[in-house]
Parts: sequence; C-alpha cells; structure tokens
Amino acid sequence: YDQFVKDSFKESKDFQLALKQAFESFLNKDTRTAQYLSLFVDDMFRKGLKGMSSDVEVDASLEQVVTVFRFLQDKDVFENFYKQHLARRLLTGRSVSDEAEKSMISKLKSECGHQYTSKLEGMFQDMKLSEDLMKQYKNSFASGGAGASSARGSSAGPRAASGASSASVVPAATSAASAGIELKVSVLTSGFWPGPPGAPCELPAEIQDCCSRFETFYLAKHTGRRLSWQPNHGLADVKALMPKSRHELNVTTFQMCILMLFNSHQTLSYQDIQLQTNIPLDELKRHLMSLYVNPKARILVKGGGEKEKTKEPEQGDTFTVNATFECKLFRIKVPLVQMKSMPGQDGMTITRVEAADGAPVVGGSDVPATVEEDRKHLVEAVIVRVMKSRKTLEHNQLVMEVTRHLTSRFQPSPTLIKQRIEKLIEREYLERSQADRRVYNYLA
Repeated sequence: YDQFVKDSFKESKDFQLALKQAFESFLNKDTRTAQYLSLFVDDMFRKGLKGMSSDVEVDASLEQVVTVFRFLQDKDVFENFYKQHLARRLLTGRSVSDEAEKSMISKLKSECGHQYTSKLEGMFQDMKLSEDLMKQYKNSFASGGAGASSARGSSAGPRAASGASSASVVPAATSAASAGIELKVSVLTSGFWPGPPGAPCELPAEIQDCCSRFETFYLAKHTGRRLSWQPNHGLADVKALMPKSRHELNVTTFQMCILMLFNSHQTLSYQDIQLQTNIPLDELKRHLMSLYVNPKARILVKGGGEKEKTKEPEQGDTFTVNATFECKLFRIKVPLVQMKSMPGQDGMTITRVEAADGAPVVGGSDVPATVEEDRKHLVEAVIVRVMKSRKTLEHNQLVMEVTRHLTSRFQPSPTLIKQRIEKLIEREYLERSQADRRVYNYLA
C-alpha cells in the first residue's frame, strides 16, 4: 500500500495521511493485533530467519514488523507478550540469531525509549552473565578435583531475592544413572523476567544434590542473595532404556521428575506421583498427560478402568512404563498438551503451547490482567508527575496532559484516568480545590 501511494499518487500528503489513519483504525480494533504481531515475531526468530542469507534481508524483515508496530496503540500489550516469548526463546535456546534479537530490541528502543526495552535488555544481560557463571562453576570443579557427575539438559532454576537484588535460577539437567548429571543453570533477575515465581517441586535426589552444590558455589560468590529454583521453566534430556529400544527424551523438568520415579517403581498410582513429586495439581495433570496421550511419545501407559486414553488422570489411576514403545528416532521431544481449563499463562489471556506438530495454539483476545494492573500504576505515576510540576490543574487539562504523556505506550481512557485520580485523592496525593471541584491541587 505504501508503494501505491509513492508510485500512483506521487507521495501525496493527503493520501499518506489517509493511509496512516486507515491502518491505525483497523489495526487497533482489537488487542489481538498486538498479540499476534508478537507471535509472528516469535515464529520469525525461531524459524523464519533461517532462510535469509544476508543481514540486509533480516533487517528488512524486522523493519516491516516495526512499521506495523508504529500503528499500534496498545504497545504495552505487545511488550507483555514479546517479553513472554523472548523469555521462552532465551531459556530454551531456540532463537535463530542473537544479533537479530538485539537489533529488534534496538529498533523498539528507538521507537519507544529506553524504559520500554530496559527489561528486555536485562534479560539478555542475565543470559550472558549465566554463561560466564557456568564456566566458572565448571572450572571450580576441575581445579578443585571434585568429582562432578555428567549429564545434559536444562531445568529452570531459582529466583534469588534479597533486600537489594533478586534472581531466579533455571537449571538444565540430563539424567542417566551411569553417566551422571550435567547441570546448566540460568540465574535470572526477578525484576526483568515475566511472570510470578513458580511453585517448587521435589526434584530427584541426584538432581537436588547438583542444585545444592551450585547454590553453595553461587552464594559463596554473592553474599546477601537468595536463590529460588524455578522448575516450571526448566528442561531436561533424559537417557531412557526402554524394553525394546534406547532413546534420549527431551522433556520438561516436571516430566523428568515423574519419569525418574519409574527407576525404582514398576507401577505408580496418581496419588503416589502427586505425593512424591509435589508438583502443583494443574501442572501435574498437564505434564503427566503429555507422557501417555501423544501416540508418538507414549512413554507411559495409564490403567484404571475402561477410560479414554485422552482423559485427564484421576484418583485411582495407575501408570506403568510402556513396554511396547517403539520409535525410529533416537532423540524424542515430548510435546506438552494444552489443558482446556488452563488459564492464560502468567496472567495473559492468550496461551501459546506447542502442539505435537510444533504449531502454536492460541486463544483469547482481551488485555492481559498484568497489563491492566501495570496501566493503573503507570497512569497514577504520570498524574503525580504532572501535578507535581503544575501544582494546580483543571480536570480536562489534567486528562489531556496524562493522555499526551502515555500515548507512546497505550491510549488511556478518560474513565481510567478519572478512577486513578480518585484513588490518589483517597491516598492524599491530590485534593479538590475548595473554590472549584473540577480543579485539583497537588499535596506535597
């Protein structure tokens, strides 16, 4: 369309304005535009850039995304989803190009300022520091002569929190009784990464041993910090000796915890798995189902009556290793199923789960709850900033000033601004003028 305006209408200002207004109109009819634009970028960084041979092609593709991004009013919604998808790409190592990732963040920074991308940049910094930290950790074993066991994989680790700093650790582990365990840990600063801290679970004793050793090493280097492990973000490569074949299973940390129980048990009931892993119930159902529902990765078999194979696990169900499991592939990725009743991840109303064929599953269209909450705080901060400099301001003028300040992130409604003004009056940041109720005074 831009080319039409340039060639057919000789870059007429009227047509350029009409084009801009038209795009702003239809792109902002629904918040799903921001959501799907983020999903498009996610897909591009995971697969789409592979066929591009030159940096010029990559930059042109990113510039097209930024062109659409400029028309968005809900830039904070885009940021929310982009942050979720970037976190997943970084923790799973599935981004095609770190340079392209940084280039995209640089373009967003030039559009919306440093504050918009500060957390995204912080996430990259965490990953770089984690790489250096793991080198130091491995060197400490080599120089100290400690017998470090070897295994591969990745599991999500702790968030460390103290008065001054907080972080989260995501570990990676591969499990094999004979080979030992190789741990890879990502230490994440809580303030940069999206989502609330995940619930802990009972890790297998050998994995817990590795985590404890790392924690001792880390806290010796950084005093005053607290690490909290985040197994809900982790991955693991597990060597599996099945009755008919040998495989390497790429699973989540929760799935690893479930599978490791079968090293010492032939059969386990649903209640046993629940008690021994301490995985949150919703997550346990989802991760356990993934191990027996998918025909290509049916590692376990569910018993307990004539029930459908896709049915959720229930009290009384029992599970055994699938003795007839066969697969031509040595390395098998066990995909996660999507639970219909599962709420949006991390407060989002859109959930991305990779189906068996790797395609994303998406649902929902409203503004995420976390974004709504952030908007309230942002509006209040701008109101206070404006009133602090102006001291006294009439209602309509204040609404206009606040809207002008926030347009680069989202379009605040007058109703939202009025609600936040009332809250600030309740908390005695502002007061109504005695002479005119539509005039506000700033209270120092």
